[in-house]
Amino acid sequence: MRRRDKVPILGGMELNIPMMSTNKTTSDAWLRRSPLDLIEHEHLAQAQLCDSLERIADDLPDNVDRRLCQKVIDSLRFEMPLHHRDEELGLFPLIERRALPVDNIHDILARLALEHATDESFAEELLESLESLSEGRKLKNPEMVGYMLRSFFESYRRHILWENAIVLPMARARLTEEDLDALNLAMTAHRR
Repeated sequence: MRRRDKVPILGGMELNIPMMSTNKTTSDAWLRRSPLDLIEHEHLAQAQLCDSLERIADDLPDNVDRRLCQKVIDSLRFEMPLHHRDEELGLFPLIERRALPVDNIHDILARLALEHATDESFAEELLESLESLSEGRKLKNPEMVGYMLRSFFESYRRHILWENAIVLPMARARLTEEDLDALNLAMTAHRR
């Protein structure tokens, strides 16, 4: 039986959904269900990441949860780049192939891919401070780190909203079963 947790999403609402696991069997089960469902679920996890970053920023300089910092580090270092790879190498090319001229999606996908690169670069800059916090060390400039955390999570929340409002609905409308199978194979390969 899968574990079900309440997952906070934007606006303070919570969803009761099955949680992902690093367990290959659980991940494969999600992919068999629908790779688009997995991407949507990962967006919820990213919203949770933003909530965690906001909590860390709010708790600076002296009340930071060291374990939360370590979870955020792992997410920024491993989960976020994997998700970006799923979209850039799997989902986005399929959408571009199926999009109609009226969809005008090319520029949107190019912008989102650029934001992925920017977000990963920004995350690298945050990792040193988060690692210090996870080890219980004091920051030299907690105000600056708080500002950087807020800049990152505010931008990333907006990014997630764009993908949920534009990319996923278009994917659900345009992609064929064969496209979803191809996306499933690509995402499975990314996890191996």
